Amino acid sequence: MAKKDKQNGPILTLNDKEYDVNKDLNDEQKQIYLHLKNIDDKINQNNFIQQQLMVSKDGFVRMMEESLAKEDDYSPHDPGDEND
Repeated sequence: MAKKDKQNGPILTLNDKEYDVNKDLNDEQKQIYLHLKNIDDKINQNNFIQQQLMVSKDGFVRMMEESLAKEDDYSPHDPGDEND
């Protein structure tokens, strides 16, 4: 939605049209632009955090699987087997 042009400042692209934020937008539009930019930043940050959490969860799932596999290896009998 927004990109930065080194000479002119931030550029808003909306519906295939570009607007120089500092030159083309009034104060109300600049405020709306800042809200939109902030929301985009938060969405990107949350996607990044979600990726981190998914990788962490996968690691803990593997740790649980390994721990349960070790327990199964050391179990002398099936806990449901009352004849042992």
